[in-house]
Amino acid sequence: MTIFNQDMLIFQQTKNFSKNDFAIRDQTGQQIAHVDTGGSTLGRMFAGARELTVFDGPGNPVIIVKDTMTVGRDRFEILDGNAGPLASLVKKITFFKTRVAISMLGEELELLGSIWDFDFQITGPGGVLGTVTREWSGMGNALLGKSTYALRLAENLTIQQRQAVIGSVLALDLIREKQQRNS
Repeated sequence: MTIFNQDMLIFQQTKNFSKNDFAIRDQTGQQIAHVDTGGSTLGRMFAGARELTVFDGPGNPVIIVKDTMTVGRDRFEILDGNAGPLASLVKKITFFKTRVAISMLGEELELLGSIWDFDFQITGPGGVLGTVTREWSGMGNALLGKSTYALRLAENLTIQQRQAVIGSVLALDLIREKQQRNS
C-alpha cells in the first residue's frame, strides 16, 4: 500500500458542481492514490459532497469519510476500506479557529487550525501526528475553488493512525465546503 509508506502527501483537488475528487501525489509529484466522491449526483448538487473514498490503486478502497447528517455540529465517520470504524470527528464551536475532536480507537486526537488559511495540526497524547497546509495551485484553480494541500505525517505512525489523519484532512475539506455553501 503505497499511500501508507509516504510521510508527505499532496492532495490536488478536482471540483465541479457534483464532485469533489482529489489526486494524491507523493513529494516527487507522482500520483499514488485518488479520492472519489460518493453518493448520488442529485444529492451532491443540493447538499454537497457527503462521502469521500480514498483508493490506493484501482478498486482498492482504503479510507472512507462519511459526513453524517445531524442537527448542530458537523460530525464525520472515518472507516477503513472494508467499512470498519476507525475514527469519529466532531467539529467544536470556536470563534477564530477551527477545532475538531477526533476519537480514534480509544485515542483522543485534536485537529486545530484556521479553516480560511487551511493550516492545521493533528495532535495526540504522543505529540504531532501530522500538519496540513494549503499550497498555491495557480490563479485559475483558485478562482474555480480548487485547492492543493500538503500533508506531512510523523514517521512512526501506524496504518490506522495514518488512515485517521488522512481521513481528517478530507473531512476538513468537507467542513470548508459546507461553510462556503452556508455563507
